[in-house]
Amino acid sequence: MLPVLQVFRKDVPALGFPEGADLLQVLWCPFDAHGEGLAIDLRLVWRDSAMISAPMVEAPELKVVGRAGYVPDVCVLHPEEVVEHQSFELLPNAIQNALEEWEDWESEEAPHYQYDLSVAPGWKVGGFASWHLTGPQEMVCGCGAPMRLLLTVDTKEWDNGSLSWMPFEDAELSTYGLSTPTRVVVGRAGSLRVFVCSKDVKHPHKINEQ
Repeated sequence: MLPVLQVFRKDVPALGFPEGADLLQVLWCPFDAHGEGLAIDLRLVWRDSAMISAPMVEAPELKVVGRAGYVPDVCVLHPEEVVEHQSFELLPNAIQNALEEWEDWESEEAPHYQYDLSVAPGWKVGGFASWHLTGPQEMVCGCGAPMRLLLTVDTKEWDNGSLSWMPFEDAELSTYGLSTPTRVVVGRAGSLRVFVCSKDVKHPHKINEQ
């Protein structure tokens, strides 16, 4: 299994760590169809960092991988909290109607709800899920409880339709390569979302690609 991401409770306390854990490690197999239902085999490992006596300094070099896009470039996570809102199609009709009246599609500078204020693109923990390919799907745990979005692994941090989410520090730089810092490619350059049980994060998770 290949390490993809690790997050500490002190950096993202709202993630919802189970009792006794302060570290989440996300691992996956860099081959297609090794997981349940011919999907990627992804593991969530909740750990107590105090029990790790000899942390690995460098990720092991892989001799064979199924897809290069499953091997992320090494990078440091700098968590930043952003405010996002539910997808337009999941809002109450009254709010949808109000937003349609508010939208100014004739102005190139006017913000647009779906692209500038709604679901944030890129790698993120928590927040809302985008259902732009399939339409909304109900994610339910095997125990019957609703599931919540834990993690989104995205191919891009932004694109030409979501430039408002570009970090301020990158705004004056060439955009080439900046929107794909991890070099991870999900499916057909989409995103992978990991859902966990709202009652117990240690229940089996579910994944969904968009």
